[in-house]
Amino acid sequence: MPADESTTFELEMPAKAKYVGLARLLAGSIARRMRFNEESIDDLKIAISEVCTNAIVHTGNGKEGKAPILIRFLAGNGYLTIEVRDHGPGFDPDRILERKSDDLLNQGFGIPLIKSLVDEYECDSHVKDGTVVSITKFLDGDSGEI
Repeated sequence: MPADESTTFELEMPAKAKYVGLARLLAGSIARRMRFNEESIDDLKIAISEVCTNAIVHTGNGKEGKAPILIRFLAGNGYLTIEVRDHGPGFDPDRILERKSDDLLNQGFGIPLIKSLVDEYECDSHVKDGTVVSITKFLDGDSGEI
């Protein structure tokens, strides 16, 4: 994430698929307000859907008593960074990224898709300690403050 002042929005949602649309709406609204083009907005909405879906699946997929997913939107000068934090079992990101393409048909396609849609992708995950995924999309041009 670029280092400068940013405006932060936070969303805490239950780890249930029916709430993914809220994250998409907020990402799209912030990006539109920052004057991202429609293609970039669509890319962000798809990427945030994938990140949230991964978090939901690995956090218990809506089971009672599971911790919520925390989403933080950082709207900076010329960029939007979205961080998604879950309290799932965590994983080794290198193992997923090193998988062969024919292994991706059942699971594991989300991360390469996300990386293709955003300008920066970071994943901090530790086994039994949850995961934080951070995605950043840069705005072309000089506008972009919210």
